[in-house]
Amino acid sequence: MNATDYLKRSALYRKLVYGPYREFARVYAAEMSNQGLGRQCTWRSLSLFRDLMDWHVGNGHAPQDLSEVYVDRFLEHRFKYWSPDTGDR
Repeated sequence: MNATDYLKRSALYRKLVYGPYREFARVYAAEMSNQGLGRQCTWRSLSLFRDLMDWHVGNGHAPQDLSEVYVDRFLEHRFKYWSPDTGDR
């Protein structure tokens, strides 16, 4: 199963598409489909995307203000407080 097939049935993707990050989720999902990622990688990437956006917005930033600096801060925070998952690489 590839990313496109997975996204058609994914509850996580539906939550993201109908949530506050919808325009970013669609762009991100399209990129994963174009790359031909598998189901597990797509699920893990969407979960990481959701965590990143929740952390970013939860810290008082607008979703459109996301930059590489914030992604680096998120990853530092994530590895400090959560055990790394094999998909985090």
